[in-house]
Amino acid sequence: MRKKLILSAFALIGIMLISQNKVIFAANGATDTGVLSLALEPKLPNEKTIAPSVTISNASHVANGIALADKTSGWISLRGVPNGSTIVRAFLYWNFSDTNATGLGSVVVFNGNRVNGTKRADNSDTCWQFIGNHTYRANVTPFIPANNPNIDYKVVINFNGTTTTKGRDLISADVIGARMLKGATLIAVYSDESTTGKQVRIYDALNDSKFDHTGTFTFTHPALSGSGLFTMCGADGQRGGYLKPHENEFNLSNEKTTFNGTQIAGPPLVTSDWDGSTGLPLPQLWDVHTHPVTLSGTSSVVVYTSPDTDIRVTADCLIPVAFVLEK
Repeated sequence: MRKKLILSAFALIGIMLISQNKVIFAANGATDTGVLSLALEPKLPNEKTIAPSVTISNASHVANGIALADKTSGWISLRGVPNGSTIVRAFLYWNFSDTNATGLGSVVVFNGNRVNGTKRADNSDTCWQFIGNHTYRANVTPFIPANNPNIDYKVVINFNGTTTTKGRDLISADVIGARMLKGATLIAVYSDESTTGKQVRIYDALNDSKFDHTGTFTFTHPALSGSGLFTMCGADGQRGGYLKPHENEFNLSNEKTTFNGTQIAGPPLVTSDWDGSTGLPLPQLWDVHTHPVTLSGTSSVVVYTSPDTDIRVTADCLIPVAFVLEK
């Protein structure tokens, strides 16, 4: 089943229900006996206004991630925390799709420490053969070494025999299991003399934020002006076919990003924010990007636009996991 669906003008617009066998998630004791639902109708633009979930004063941030599609663990290389800084807060985010519309509990092992996740969002699946997609967050501040935070951190996401780990082409329907991990991102917030007066705001209340053609996200905040930083983390961005990472099939990964009306990513300026670059060349499907931006007023607006303009075409299905504004 390809991740992108092309519908002719006479295509039947509706929902295709696919029967699925009963799946038991032994790892969390949950049972799912529902049917798999795949929406074929063209999608409308997604517009959301979001308030910050976390605000930290006198601080700055760094972020990095790991793509986890078709595997269950990896290493996140955290870099950029200045010497002598204090880690104020560190959050680990992770995301996966499965056969549940509403996400259940999820556990992560972070550098050898078991941590329970707090669910931050439920979305419909990103055009694979699943039902739901879910984002979780864990406070991992106690596990960041105070004297040397810039190290590699091992992340293991809760998994079982139904998790997709075949190592084959994920575009093919025969390798789809009952769960597919997407990736994990570590956001570290630090303070030192240079961060006085700055604030870091994290926006992660992102239920129903999936988009394909256009996604518009308005971030509320007190009146701000001047230069700042914007970090995005997202699931399911890719370049071309899964095992053809250099094939720009269907114009995938050409999404443009504007921040308060100014383009900051996407052609012809730079690469897209949704090219799966955290997992390049494979498995893709995970992005973490930080941009210098200009803030003005009591909100900031980010718009993602697909190059596909034909409403009969479902562009790359994408899900924001977390956003960060620093000013």
